[in-house]
Amino acid sequence: MQVSLVLELYEKHSQVLKNTFDVEFSDMEFFRRVLSVPDHDQLMYGSYKIDKTSNIEIFDKYGFMLDVDRYDCYAGYRQIS
Repeated sequence: MQVSLVLELYEKHSQVLKNTFDVEFSDMEFFRRVLSVPDHDQLMYGSYKIDKTSNIEIFDKYGFMLDVDRYDCYAGYRQIS
């Protein structure tokens, strides 16, 4: 098992989970800063909303853009198999 950044996309109106993505190589400190993760969640196990501003910063660093107009997008670190 390993811990990876997981991105979750939910439909805006129904909050139905539409898709998840694992980001195998990620910079936790970057995501903590961009998503304003509180100090008490040092391992970023909570789910943090990606807004338009953070989406642009993620795009600049990682080269992918999420459709934050269509989906509520969240990021957090999860144990995956």
